[in-house]
Amino acid sequence: MRRLRLAFLGLLAMGGAAYAGTPLREMADPPQIHYLNPADVAPRLIFAPPPGEAMTRQELDFLHRLIAATPADRIARARADGEDETPAIYSAALGRDLRQLPATWNLLVTIEEEANAVIGPGKDEFARPRPYQTDPTMQTCNAVKPGKSKRSYPSGHASVGYSMGWALARLAPQRAEAVLARADDYAMGRWFCGVHYPSDTSASRGVAMVVVERLLNDPRLAEQVAAARGELAGVR
Repeated sequence: MRRLRLAFLGLLAMGGAAYAGTPLREMADPPQIHYLNPADVAPRLIFAPPPGEAMTRQELDFLHRLIAATPADRIARARADGEDETPAIYSAALGRDLRQLPATWNLLVTIEEEANAVIGPGKDEFARPRPYQTDPTMQTCNAVKPGKSKRSYPSGHASVGYSMGWALARLAPQRAEAVLARADDYAMGRWFCGVHYPSDTSASRGVAMVVVERLLNDPRLAEQVAAARGELAGVR
């Protein structure tokens, strides 16, 4: 047993070489809770209710002014981010292609899946209309379906971004500043696209961080976390 343990630690020291050739996971659709206790993350327990009508009007006014003042290239980047919910959104901030770090990639997918599974019931519970549903004059990045369900609060995309971002910041603290800046940038893209209010993304940020802390300390994920740390040890 001791030899097996030493062999495993040696592989981690080589930066996760044991995971070479490991297929990269994709988030399940719909995502499911696998590690957290659903009773502990019930919507009314972990989310405050979304803002009322007066604050919503202020947020709508803010979004109109923000979008009108935003350059086209930033809008285009927000549109692209809206189509990408994979760990690859952090490759530039990390300074490494995450597709080449399979242990880290797969752990991040596990984390984002768990976070999104927590967010989904909140969307159903609060049924907040999206900005463009409340205000038909709101500009959006992409064509939207008029009958799309009311699922603005909290933001799923922000949950994806903040859960993976916070996990990377904890696993590779030497890149935390760049990674967390990218997490904010990714979430703000939802404002530029007119599909979420700032309060939607803020709600996701707090819950995503809680989910990450619980998962990184879950003994069932200890080996995956250790393997990811090994891969990220050489990141500068």
